[in-house]
Amino acid sequence: MGKSSYGASAESQSNTARAKLMQHQEPLYREPPERTTADRGRAFAAEIARISALRRHAETMSSAEFHKTGRNRLTRTVDTGLEFIRRFLPPIHWIATRFLAVLLYGYVRAVRATAEIVTVGSYRWPDIPKGSVLAIWHGSTPSILVAFTARRPKMPVKLMVSRDARGDCVAVFCRWLGFEIIRGDAEHGGWKALIEIASELHKGHAALISPDGGGPPYFARVGAVALASAASVPLIPVGADCRPSVFERHKWDDARNPLPYGRIAVACGESLMFPPFADTASLENARVQLQGALDRAAEQARGALGIPLQRDE
Repeated sequence: MGKSSYGASAESQSNTARAKLMQHQEPLYREPPERTTADRGRAFAAEIARISALRRHAETMSSAEFHKTGRNRLTRTVDTGLEFIRRFLPPIHWIATRFLAVLLYGYVRAVRATAEIVTVGSYRWPDIPKGSVLAIWHGSTPSILVAFTARRPKMPVKLMVSRDARGDCVAVFCRWLGFEIIRGDAEHGGWKALIEIASELHKGHAALISPDGGGPPYFARVGAVALASAASVPLIPVGADCRPSVFERHKWDDARNPLPYGRIAVACGESLMFPPFADTASLENARVQLQGALDRAAEQARGALGIPLQRDE
C-alpha cells in the first residue's frame, strides 16, 4: 500500500530539514548584519533569564534539594571531603587533581588507540552541524569522551563542567582531550555558563551538555533546551555506550567505562528545534521531549552493541 499524502509530506519535510542541517557551514540562524556581538550577548542573556524565571516558577524544590535526590550518602560524603581539601589544603588538592587527570588522560588514550568506534543514527559521528547543542546522559560520558578523542568534530566543542571539587579534575582532563571548558552547574553559575555558551554557538562552535548532571539520573533538566531555544540552534540527542565495560553500580549515574580492544557506539538522534517558550507548560513539554529523545538515542547505542536495556522505563 502506498504512503498517504500526509506521511509523504512529513517524510519530505524531515528529509529537507536534515539536508539543510548538514549543508549549512554556519549556525542555522541568521541575524541582521548590523547587530553587534554585544547586542547578541544581551539578547541571549535576556532570553535565558526569562527561561530561568519560568523554571523557578514551576519547580517544587530547590536545586540543592534536587541535587541530593540523585546522589547517595557515600557520594555526598566524598564530595564534602573533596570540598574540604580544596578549601583548606589547596596544594594537596592541586597535586591530586593533576595526578588523577594524568591517569584519566592515559586511560582514554589507551582505549582510543585500540577501540572500534561504531556510529548509528541520523548523523554519523563526528559529522554534526556547526552551532549545535549536543545532549547526552551523564552515565554515557566515558564512552563519548573516547569517541571524541578518536574522531573529533571539525568545530570547537564547549563542555560544561561543574564548579565543585570533583569538577576541577574533570576540567583539566577534558581540556587536555581538546574540549573548551566552561564551568557551571545547576547550583553554581549554570545559567551564566549557558549565556557564555550561547554567544559561542553563534560563531559556529558546538556544545556538549549532560541534562541530568548532578542527578537524578535520566531526568533531563531544562538547561539544554533553554540554550537551544535562546540561541535558535538545533539540539541533537546523543547516546553512547561501550562493550566490554566496567559498570560502576555504586555511582549515581550508572556509568559504563569502556575497556581497551572493545567497541564504542555513538547514536545521534534527529535534531530538535525549540521556539521561544511562552509559559511553563511549553518549557516542560520541551524538557519531556528531550528526555524521550535521549532515552531513544541511548537505546539505539546499546542496540548497536547488543546490550540489553538495564533500567526500567
